[in-house]
Amino acid sequence: MEKTVVKGLKVIEALANSTGARSLTDLANECGLTKSNAHRLLRTLESCGYVRHDPNARAFEATLRSWDLGNRIFNRTELRVIALPYLEELAALTKETTHLSIFDNGDVIYIGKIDSVHAVRTYVEVGDRAPAYCCATGKAMLAHMPDEIVRDVTRDMKRFTANTIVSAAKLKSDLELIRRQGYSKTEGEWQAGVLGFATAIKMPSGEVAGAIGVAGPEDRMRKSDLERTIKALRNAAGRIDEKLKTSAAEAAAEDTPQPARRKKATAKHGG
Repeated sequence: MEKTVVKGLKVIEALANSTGARSLTDLANECGLTKSNAHRLLRTLESCGYVRHDPNARAFEATLRSWDLGNRIFNRTELRVIALPYLEELAALTKETTHLSIFDNGDVIYIGKIDSVHAVRTYVEVGDRAPAYCCATGKAMLAHMPDEIVRDVTRDMKRFTANTIVSAAKLKSDLELIRRQGYSKTEGEWQAGVLGFATAIKMPSGEVAGAIGVAGPEDRMRKSDLERTIKALRNAAGRIDEKLKTSAAEAAAEDTPQPARRKKATAKHGG
């Protein structure tokens, strides 16, 4: 067993279970490490993005890196399998391309899609990336993510089309609207001429698991019943949410030890 790895994991767990920043001495004592050893581990974890150091307070705290990794593992193993049937239903109803995305370091990654029946349609492949701040599924997820993540995203906003939002204040305003109305809308912000709508999907804990979206050529989509499309989109996302809750409850039930059954006492009768 690699002892350094084990020690590093202990430090991450200690920080993750903390309610706030921790001092070097405090962490070293909890993890059974010398201060010099704990300091080396913390600096390594900081350089890898798992720990943040506040020099003024002389304290350390966990970043969202561990949450991000755990979230991606959950998404990969559970979300795609559950969401695919609803993607198919949504595509059949709208006749447009539907997407399933997860958040990854400021981008969205498309982990599922069903193509439109039309020859002229939006094109995206599973595994493709797009900046979260200018695509429908990305904005739907950002609207329900911590402020820290949103701030990181807005540090480097590039323009891709004439409609791309490159103002942090404007993005913040958009995210507030998305939270109020329950879905996002993008009009040619990532790819010109594309109209897209999306809704966030949440884990049973309330954290964002991903987002489901529908997109197509702007001219054609505007001629369709957009109210019906948005309603179908939100319905699909809600059903995926419920399916994730059911799946989590079933998994928890399987992991819960069952109480031992008492043997019935048998009375002995004399002859």
